[in-house]
Amino acid sequence: MKTTFPDSNFAEIRDKLYALRHNYFDNMDKYILDLERVLTGKNIEVLWSKDSNSLLNSIQEKINDNSFNRVCVDSNFNITNKMSDCDVISPSELENSLDDVDLLVIDSDFAVCDSGSLVFIDKKSQNCFNKVKNLFVIVNIDQIIPSIADLSLFLSFFNKNNNLPDNIRIIQSKPQYITPSTEIYTSDTPNKQDISITVLFNLNDIENILSVEELVPSLYCINCGRCFDVCPVAKATENNPLSPIEIVKKNAIDSYNRSQHIFKNTTFCGACDDVCPVKVPLTNLMLYEMQASNLSVNLSRPKQLYSLFKKRANINKVNNSVLKFFFIRRFFGRNKMLCRYFSDNTTDFFNLTFTPPHEDNPNEIFKDSDFE
Repeated sequence: MKTTFPDSNFAEIRDKLYALRHNYFDNMDKYILDLERVLTGKNIEVLWSKDSNSLLNSIQEKINDNSFNRVCVDSNFNITNKMSDCDVISPSELENSLDDVDLLVIDSDFAVCDSGSLVFIDKKSQNCFNKVKNLFVIVNIDQIIPSIADLSLFLSFFNKNNNLPDNIRIIQSKPQYITPSTEIYTSDTPNKQDISITVLFNLNDIENILSVEELVPSLYCINCGRCFDVCPVAKATENNPLSPIEIVKKNAIDSYNRSQHIFKNTTFCGACDDVCPVKVPLTNLMLYEMQASNLSVNLSRPKQLYSLFKKRANINKVNNSVLKFFFIRRFFGRNKMLCRYFSDNTTDFFNLTFTPPHEDNPNEIFKDSDFE
């Protein structure tokens, strides 16, 4: 693979990545089945999981069936607290331990269809595979890449200097487990054996997103973190800040709290749109979800969205600091973190204007022409 960011125009690279992601989701069923065939051809077990509950059940069954006693978890899924029947250790404990573990549960960052490669970036335990006997790899189906030839293009966006990340681990064949050092010293030759690998394709509750054509581009996200880095609200939020893509996905999946993440956690500055390497239209997606939420409550309320944007945009026009203070307190007083952010901000950051739907068609969704 190349070791530096491809020497090409950024806009052209974004177009290519967008096309690759669009192609994958247009043919997702085929690509996932292709990857499953390649993995099983390498004697790697493949399981399927619809959501976090079935994911946990699969892990627990694996532990119970094999009587695993010591397990390490290096995953973003909240599964550690529910595994009470075994000794669960952290990745740092695994790294510093001389003892082996029966099972390591780890998230992959990408999986590649044509090669069956499993890709890990900056995982705490990814350099400890020779200390584990069994590997359980969680592959989110929206993080699959059709061809190994395109992998370096995706990986380049995980480094702010546009180079490949320093800490990458790629499994293309089964790594080997080495017996603990206490046993190695009893023999001149270390005892090695292939690690047993199980890959779990995780649907990750995305059926709600896939069922709405307008929201599918949110799945193009490759989790590079760039939208989070430029988001002014994330910087101003002290506890549990959300990235723009997290706002979109949480709103799409969580129907009970629909729209609350958007109304409370965005300024619609558009900075995330500018830096997304796969051209996810984050601002348009949030606008679409806001309108859908309002219309689902009352079809006569689309004008309230325009009113909201007008209030926020008017902050830029208030030069008197006292008037600005009361203006912000009036409209954003319930969200203390955003209220403080708006109060402390001294420069204009809004760069979008919004045209409300036509009065004769309140159900009209947002189009590119709605933005000036």
